[in-house]
Amino acid sequence: MEIRQDILTPKERLLAFLTGKPLDRILCMPIVTSNAAHLIGKTVKEFQLDGKVMADSYMAAMDRFGYDLNYLFTNCSYIAEAMGQELVYSEDEPANCENPVVQSMEDLSKIKVAEKTDGKFPVFYEALDILNTEVGDKIFNSVCFSGPVSTAATLRGTEDFARDTYANPELCHALLRMATDSCKNFIKEVVAKGAIPIILEPIASGSIFSPKMFAKFAFPYIKELVDYAHELGAAIPLHICGKTHKIVDQMTETGTDIVSLDICDLAVAREKVAGRAVLLGNIAPADELLFGPIERIHEVCKNAMDIMEGYTPGFILASGCEIPTKVPFQHIDAMMDAARSYGAYDYAKAE
Repeated sequence: MEIRQDILTPKERLLAFLTGKPLDRILCMPIVTSNAAHLIGKTVKEFQLDGKVMADSYMAAMDRFGYDLNYLFTNCSYIAEAMGQELVYSEDEPANCENPVVQSMEDLSKIKVAEKTDGKFPVFYEALDILNTEVGDKIFNSVCFSGPVSTAATLRGTEDFARDTYANPELCHALLRMATDSCKNFIKEVVAKGAIPIILEPIASGSIFSPKMFAKFAFPYIKELVDYAHELGAAIPLHICGKTHKIVDQMTETGTDIVSLDICDLAVAREKVAGRAVLLGNIAPADELLFGPIERIHEVCKNAMDIMEGYTPGFILASGCEIPTKVPFQHIDAMMDAARSYGAYDYAKAE
């Protein structure tokens, strides 16, 4: 296949996409996060704790891959951490919660609504400031954060939270309220720094939540975040991990600008979303991108582009979720090569 060099910068390409102007190729956004630290010889722990390491990692990833968006993200628990949850930091794995702080209604007093400088929020602000200064003319930044359901589940423990949706819904809604307000405070700061906030909801997955549970415990809080971002003048994507074919219509009804898909047939999503939002996805990070071979990655990328050809308001080729550290960098290259080959458009840049 012929791999064409990019004509537009990532920022020019995304702006053209958003304003309906011609593109040189399909947008391609492999979700590169903490694995970028290895490009500069740093650990995932350093990436999570040091804004300069985070920024330097993303700049190295930009140079290596030439993708179309920086996805700033550390772990699924940093909103909960800012609310009072203790995390365990390993050298080369994302931080995780081993002992959920909320064991009963009385423990709500142990957490709070996170404010601007709580937890590791300042790490993201430092990284954004550096990226805006160094590469802000070339690429947009986004910040992924766990939404209300996943944050509440971290504070309570996933199994206990799922059980409480039946046994103690009052506690669930109290946690969801505090988590939503914390997310709103973080969104405000992210948007103020010119970044795109992205709601990440691994626990609200259709693999865990039924459509009925999603409607009761996830939808209203996610929609509140979407509405708030729109009030701030920001676009906001929604990513839900795992199987989403039974909830993709509800994802769309939140008003999100971009429905980011993990495990969902693109043809099904195209039919259910029906032009109400941009679709993004969904090359499997734990399948094709992990195991390859490169020819298989080219094949699945081409197939995704074929399925979504002509879809409006648009399709963005992306990994289905965050790319694990074990994925070879050559496989991310292969995904970008597919976009620059099968996804290339006729384009003449104006002088």
